[in-house]
Amino acid sequence: MEGISQLVSDSLARNGIQPSFDHLRLEWSRWFRCDSSFSVLLAPAKPGIFALGEEIIPPTTTVELRASSPVGKRMLALFHIADTDDIGMALGRLFLPGNHLRQRLEDGKCFVRYAVIEDSTERSVAFKIFQTWLQDGAEKGS
Repeated sequence: MEGISQLVSDSLARNGIQPSFDHLRLEWSRWFRCDSSFSVLLAPAKPGIFALGEEIIPPTTTVELRASSPVGKRMLALFHIADTDDIGMALGRLFLPGNHLRQRLEDGKCFVRYAVIEDSTERSVAFKIFQTWLQDGAEKGS
């Protein structure tokens, strides 16, 4: 994820933003599959931000003695970033009927990671930094 940090920093510099909060020091969780409300039980009931990514390139697999194992890395495309007072609860709400992301998540190609940020001001700044980066990337892609 070192590349993402550099992309975010470059995007902020292009937009003239000098953050007082060091988003590079956030302790992100590992990516984990987000395909059911049970999968989000791994997330804490703490304030923070989370990112959703969809698998666009799966890892290649090898077959060794009747077992298939992934080799290489998958590629994810970030499509949603959110801040919340309760990461676990917010992720659980994604699977409620009527949520526009529910079907996309249940298709099984989505992953999530989160960073706990207790301070509401820092959480807000971090969210704005990553939201700006995500919007900047979307504009470049279109």
